[in-house]
Amino acid sequence: MITFDQRVLNAEYKLNETEEAIISYIKANQETVSHMSISKLASKIYVAPNAITRLCKKLSYDGFVALKLSLRDGHANDQRESEQSLQQAIINRNFDLIDEHREDTAIEALMTAKKNLFFAVGETAYVAQNFADIFNAVDQKTQFVTYENQIIYEIENDSNLVVFCISQSGETLQTLRVAQAARRNRQKIISLTGLQVNSLASLASIALYSYSEPKTWRGYNLTDKTPLFIIMKALFDRYFRNYV
Repeated sequence: MITFDQRVLNAEYKLNETEEAIISYIKANQETVSHMSISKLASKIYVAPNAITRLCKKLSYDGFVALKLSLRDGHANDQRESEQSLQQAIINRNFDLIDEHREDTAIEALMTAKKNLFFAVGETAYVAQNFADIFNAVDQKTQFVTYENQIIYEIENDSNLVVFCISQSGETLQTLRVAQAARRNRQKIISLTGLQVNSLASLASIALYSYSEPKTWRGYNLTDKTPLFIIMKALFDRYFRNYV
């Protein structure tokens, strides 16, 4: 199950100041809030109860009771997940991260851009190239760029680009340099990273998230790439429906 903090990160782009204040209070008083009524919480932070209800909806909770249960039962949720197939639990988390409103924003950027450039390095590059090829089959304006200096040259010498950067850590140096170049040249940046605060997502115009358990062995990064495919496939399917 996606935790409260992870839900907040995933929905961060659409939160207003009042909602951020509610979240700050909840984070500082999780145990107390988990046993409060919605009216009691509203009075504590001087907001209307419907402001809390709207926040619950943005965080994809069924209601305030569901939010309280997630605060109260965090440990129990972890235990239940350990009894499932870990792989199935991870896949389910990623479906929870698909956000149609944010997808629509990304799709609009991709559809109105002159050119869409995908970039990633290492094993993640296979994911980026796969989806660049699929998108290009539909719009004939999307490409995967292999070399950092090549994509930076295009960023600096063309206009109206979307630069789609993929990095599970969000801290890959080559990818950050590409995103920084796009930011300097006022190009639109879409990022896809793991579900944590990271440098790449902070540079992006639109930040998409996936969830996987980090795994390394003898210096090799064995983190599962399947979650990246889930998020990208959902985005492409929506893009295709809009395009045709």
